[in-house]
Amino acid sequence: MRTLYGLTQSPWTQRARWALDHHGIVYTYHEHVPMLGEVFLRRKARVKKASVPLLAEDNDAVMGSFEIAKHAERIGRSAPLFPQGKDADIERWNDVAERMTRVGRMWLMRNMLESREAQREALPSFIPGVLRGAFAPSSAMAIRFLAKKHGVGTNVDDEVQHTLRPALEDIKKALEGKSYLLDAFTYADIAIAAALQVVRPHEKADLAPGTRAAWTNEPLAKEFASLLDWRDTIVRKHR
Repeated sequence: MRTLYGLTQSPWTQRARWALDHHGIVYTYHEHVPMLGEVFLRRKARVKKASVPLLAEDNDAVMGSFEIAKHAERIGRSAPLFPQGKDADIERWNDVAERMTRVGRMWLMRNMLESREAQREALPSFIPGVLRGAFAPSSAMAIRFLAKKHGVGTNVDDEVQHTLRPALEDIKKALEGKSYLLDAFTYADIAIAAALQVVRPHEKADLAPGTRAAWTNEPLAKEFASLLDWRDTIVRKHR
């Protein structure tokens, strides 16, 4: 049994799922619950510090969206996402996506700590609706746990201006007159398309309203509307 452990709202998980689906890999999906699921996750990964996405099969585990995508390339079918001779370029765009998503995580966590609605939405599905309001502070605890686990900083606005904005400008420049970042659809497009959730989630993203609002940076969404249009086209054609 092949199982992917992840967080639905996470761009990292979305990248892993996209690559697995592209290559026709059959798997079941399991939603990870921060804090409560940590010990189980470490046992699956066989490491002291585990994170999602994590692909587990029998006694093996692959951790991280990039590594899962490479694994899917080896065992799956369909057109390659890592065509020969493009590894360096794909890794460079993956690094850009990593920086963007790390800033987005900072932005999300700050906004969720200020949003009771987003905190209620983040609770595990087994908590009934009538109790979700009372349990909302538990989400705030989980957010702080994740921030500590991943070393998330607090200088959010500086990172948006000095890390996220330059990355968006580089992507916009690279896409001038082009449909794809490289010669054809590759993992580079998946990584960047998923990372653009940190500006505004795709309209079909599986996110509740409060969580969607917590991800959205409306000023950047207006300024880089062309990138969101490109993302929507990529999703429509290839997802």
